[in-house]
Amino acid sequence: MILAKVQTTAKQRTEFRLLVAIRFACLMALAKGHTNPMDCPRVQMRCAELTKHLAYNHPSPAFYSQYIGRTGELGNSFSLRFNEPNKGLYGTVAVWRNDQAPTNVHQLAC
Repeated sequence: MILAKVQTTAKQRTEFRLLVAIRFACLMALAKGHTNPMDCPRVQMRCAELTKHLAYNHPSPAFYSQYIGRTGELGNSFSLRFNEPNKGLYGTVAVWRNDQAPTNVHQLAC
């Protein structure tokens, strides 16, 4: 997880700052009662900052291996995924809670 590693380059430090800002905004969204963090305008604003950063700067190898085209952890209770743009300059960032159970899985009772 990129949040737990030591950042050695300026690019990694910038990505770390943006990821921590998104994580904090997600925690504040939960405290305000949002069940989905992406419903909060603050989370959307922080995700837009990350998207803008990645549009004009190439991601670090650590960020690329964890979040681009894959689901990576953003702390213990959130996941983040960045999808590269098919057309244009900006990709998309999605954040969700890890503790939300999938709706297509049936719980078995023993």
